[in-house]
Amino acid sequence: MEKLKEEIKKISSLALFFLIGFGYILLVMKLFLAEYDINTYVFSKAVISALVAAKAVAIMDMTPLLNRYSKSPRYIQVLYKTFLYTLTVSIITFIENLFHAYKEAKAIKPAIELFLETRNLNLFLAVTLCLSIVFLIHNIFQEIDNYLGKGKLSKLFFDRPKNSELT
Repeated sequence: MEKLKEEIKKISSLALFFLIGFGYILLVMKLFLAEYDINTYVFSKAVISALVAAKAVAIMDMTPLLNRYSKSPRYIQVLYKTFLYTLTVSIITFIENLFHAYKEAKAIKPAIELFLETRNLNLFLAVTLCLSIVFLIHNIFQEIDNYLGKGKLSKLFFDRPKNSELT
């Protein structure tokens, strides 16, 4: 039961972080697209994306592939994890969009053609770059927390300062 509570706590904090980051990205995207009257469901996309990303990050953090550069300087570990997270999201997004095109076309070749015709590469790259920034911030915070000691970073931000710290 204790392990389940720990997992829920980890997923909850990751999901909250990604909800804020993805919500910001989707809100900016909605504001940019408002001029073109394109409807996007910002909040539901942010919530679902945050939950999926939180679980994916938690699972990926347990794999040996992510700890490949654990003996290297911290910035290399941060950049490596950011690259892997971003690559994973890009691949999943690509597969998801191809799957939606396949549902419309009902065959592989027309689905690929539909996918290439209807997808906006610039928007995909912009969102991918924004996501990489969110992952970069997450990885930097994670390394700072590891350096200070687990939980010290959240205490730094969320605990009230003591009177001796004010002087």
